[in-house]
Amino acid sequence: MKIKYVLDKAEAKRKGYRKNSRGTYINKSVLDKYYEQGYLDLPGSEYCAEERKQAGEKLAQDYYLSHYNNLKSPILTVNIIPTTGESGMDVAMFFQDRYINAVKHIPYEFWPVVRLVCIEDKELRGDGEVDKNTLRSKNSIFYKKMLLNLGLDRLFKFYSKKIKKSS
Repeated sequence: MKIKYVLDKAEAKRKGYRKNSRGTYINKSVLDKYYEQGYLDLPGSEYCAEERKQAGEKLAQDYYLSHYNNLKSPILTVNIIPTTGESGMDVAMFFQDRYINAVKHIPYEFWPVVRLVCIEDKELRGDGEVDKNTLRSKNSIFYKKMLLNLGLDRLFKFYSKKIKKSS
Protein backbone atom coordinates (compact mmCIF):
# COMPACT_ATOMS: atom_id res chain seq x y z
CA MET A 1 0.00 0.00 0.00
CA LYS A 2 1.35 3.41 -1.00
CA ILE A 3 0.94 6.40 1.24
CA LYS A 4 0.62 9.60 -0.74
CA TYR A 5 1.79 12.82 0.86
CA VAL A 6 -0.10 15.90 -0.31
CA LEU A 7 1.20 19.44 0.17
CA ASP A 8 -1.08 22.38 0.67
CA LYS A 9 -0.45 25.55 -1.39
CA ALA A 10 1.34 27.50 1.33
CA GLU A 11 3.71 24.65 2.15
CA ALA A 12 4.42 24.00 -1.54
CA LYS A 13 5.39 27.65 -2.12
CA ARG A 14 7.52 27.66 1.03
CA LYS A 15 9.42 24.56 -0.14
CA GLY A 16 10.16 26.13 -3.53
CA TYR A 17 7.55 24.48 -5.72
CA ARG A 18 6.03 26.33 -8.67
CA LYS A 19 2.74 25.93 -10.48
CA ASN A 20 2.89 24.46 -13.99
CA SER A 21 0.47 24.90 -16.89
CA ARG A 22 -1.75 22.05 -15.65
CA GLY A 23 -2.23 23.72 -12.29
CA THR A 24 -0.18 21.22 -10.30
CA TYR A 25 2.82 22.15 -8.21
CA ILE A 26 6.25 20.95 -9.30
CA ASN A 27 9.66 21.46 -7.78
CA LYS A 28 11.62 24.44 -9.11
CA SER A 29 14.77 23.72 -11.01
CA VAL A 30 18.09 25.12 -9.82
CA LEU A 31 18.11 27.37 -12.88
CA ASP A 32 14.72 28.81 -11.80
CA LYS A 33 16.05 29.41 -8.29
CA TYR A 34 19.15 31.17 -9.59
CA TYR A 35 16.98 33.29 -11.89
CA GLU A 36 14.71 34.35 -9.01
CA GLN A 37 17.70 35.08 -6.75
CA GLY A 38 19.25 37.30 -9.44
CA TYR A 39 22.35 35.20 -10.08
CA LEU A 40 21.73 35.18 -13.83
CA ASP A 41 21.99 38.97 -14.07
CA LEU A 42 25.30 40.33 -15.32
CA PRO A 43 25.60 44.11 -15.46
CA GLY A 44 26.91 45.33 -18.79
CA SER A 45 26.13 42.11 -20.65
CA GLU A 46 24.30 42.02 -23.95
CA TYR A 47 21.96 39.27 -22.69
CA CYS A 48 19.44 39.49 -19.88
CA ALA A 49 18.69 36.93 -17.18
CA GLU A 50 15.52 35.77 -18.93
CA GLU A 51 17.46 34.93 -22.09
CA ARG A 52 20.05 32.98 -20.11
CA LYS A 53 17.30 31.04 -18.36
CA GLN A 54 15.63 30.22 -21.68
CA ALA A 55 18.94 28.96 -23.12
CA GLY A 56 19.51 26.68 -20.12
CA GLU A 57 15.98 25.31 -20.33
CA LYS A 58 16.39 24.72 -24.08
CA LEU A 59 19.60 22.76 -23.46
CA ALA A 60 17.87 20.60 -20.85
CA GLN A 61 14.94 20.08 -23.21
CA ASP A 62 17.26 18.95 -26.00
CA TYR A 63 19.07 16.59 -23.64
CA TYR A 64 15.94 14.92 -22.26
CA LEU A 65 14.13 14.69 -25.60
CA SER A 66 17.19 13.18 -27.27
CA HIS A 67 16.81 10.19 -24.91
CA TYR A 68 20.42 10.22 -23.74
CA ASN A 69 19.07 8.87 -20.49
CA ASN A 70 16.07 6.68 -19.83
CA LEU A 71 14.44 9.18 -17.51
CA LYS A 72 12.10 11.61 -19.21
CA SER A 73 11.15 14.80 -17.52
CA PRO A 74 7.38 15.21 -17.79
CA ILE A 75 7.83 18.96 -17.43
CA LEU A 76 9.89 19.18 -20.59
CA THR A 77 8.01 16.70 -22.78
CA VAL A 78 4.61 18.39 -22.64
CA ASN A 79 3.63 19.85 -26.04
CA ILE A 80 7.16 19.80 -27.42
CA ILE A 81 7.28 16.77 -29.69
CA PRO A 82 5.93 17.79 -33.11
CA THR A 83 2.84 16.02 -34.42
CA THR A 84 3.90 15.95 -38.07
CA GLY A 85 3.81 12.17 -38.33
CA GLU A 86 7.56 11.79 -37.83
CA SER A 87 8.77 8.68 -36.05
CA GLY A 88 10.03 8.94 -32.49
CA MET A 89 13.53 8.01 -33.63
CA ASP A 90 13.65 10.91 -36.11
CA VAL A 91 12.55 13.33 -33.42
CA ALA A 92 15.13 11.97 -30.97
CA MET A 93 17.87 12.25 -33.62
CA PHE A 94 16.89 15.89 -34.25
CA PHE A 95 17.21 16.73 -30.56
CA GLN A 96 20.47 14.74 -30.24
CA ASP A 97 21.98 16.67 -33.13
CA ARG A 98 20.91 20.03 -31.72
CA TYR A 99 22.15 19.08 -28.24
CA ILE A 100 25.58 18.05 -29.55
CA ASN A 101 25.90 21.25 -31.59
CA ALA A 102 24.88 23.35 -28.58
CA VAL A 103 27.49 21.65 -26.38
CA LYS A 104 30.16 22.35 -29.00
CA HIS A 105 29.46 26.08 -28.65
CA ILE A 106 30.19 26.07 -24.92
CA PRO A 107 33.90 26.39 -24.07
CA TYR A 108 35.46 23.54 -22.13
CA GLU A 109 35.94 25.69 -19.01
CA PHE A 110 32.23 26.56 -18.79
CA TRP A 111 30.76 23.14 -19.61
CA PRO A 112 31.04 21.37 -16.21
CA VAL A 113 29.18 24.18 -14.47
CA VAL A 114 26.50 24.47 -17.19
CA ARG A 115 25.98 20.69 -17.18
CA LEU A 116 25.69 20.58 -13.40
CA VAL A 117 23.02 23.28 -13.22
CA CYS A 118 21.03 22.77 -16.44
CA ILE A 119 21.11 19.01 -16.96
CA GLU A 120 21.87 17.46 -13.58
CA ASP A 121 19.80 20.14 -11.78
CA LYS A 122 22.25 20.47 -8.88
CA GLU A 123 23.31 23.59 -7.05
CA LEU A 124 26.83 24.93 -7.32
CA ARG A 125 29.06 24.16 -4.35
CA GLY A 126 32.36 25.54 -3.20
CA ASP A 127 35.53 23.52 -2.81
CA GLY A 128 34.83 20.31 -0.91
CA GLU A 129 37.74 20.49 1.51
CA VAL A 130 37.01 24.08 2.57
CA ASP A 131 34.31 25.17 5.02
CA LYS A 132 31.36 26.62 3.10
CA ASN A 133 31.32 29.84 5.15
CA THR A 134 34.88 30.85 4.33
CA LEU A 135 35.74 33.58 1.87
CA ARG A 136 37.56 31.09 -0.37
CA SER A 137 34.44 28.94 -0.71
CA LYS A 138 32.23 31.95 -1.40
CA ASN A 139 34.65 33.18 -4.05
CA SER A 140 34.65 29.73 -5.62
CA ILE A 141 30.85 29.74 -5.84
CA PHE A 142 30.85 33.28 -7.26
CA TYR A 143 33.41 32.22 -9.88
CA LYS A 144 31.29 29.21 -10.84
CA LYS A 145 28.20 31.39 -11.20
CA MET A 146 30.15 33.69 -13.52
CA LEU A 147 31.16 30.64 -15.60
CA LEU A 148 27.51 29.57 -15.67
CA ASN A 149 26.43 32.98 -16.96
CA LEU A 150 29.12 33.03 -19.63
CA GLY A 151 28.22 29.51 -20.74
CA LEU A 152 24.53 30.42 -20.91
CA ASP A 153 25.46 33.48 -23.01
CA ARG A 154 27.12 31.17 -25.54
CA LEU A 155 24.09 28.89 -25.51
CA PHE A 156 21.70 31.75 -26.11
CA LYS A 157 23.84 32.96 -29.01
CA PHE A 158 23.73 29.43 -30.50
CA TYR A 159 19.98 29.00 -30.07
CA SER A 160 19.16 32.50 -31.36
CA LYS A 161 21.17 31.77 -34.55
CA LYS A 162 19.23 28.53 -34.98
CA ILE A 163 15.94 30.39 -34.65
CA LYS A 164 16.98 33.01 -37.22
CA LYS A 165 18.07 30.31 -39.69
CA SER A 166 14.78 28.42 -39.47
CA SER A 167 12.68 31.57 -39.91
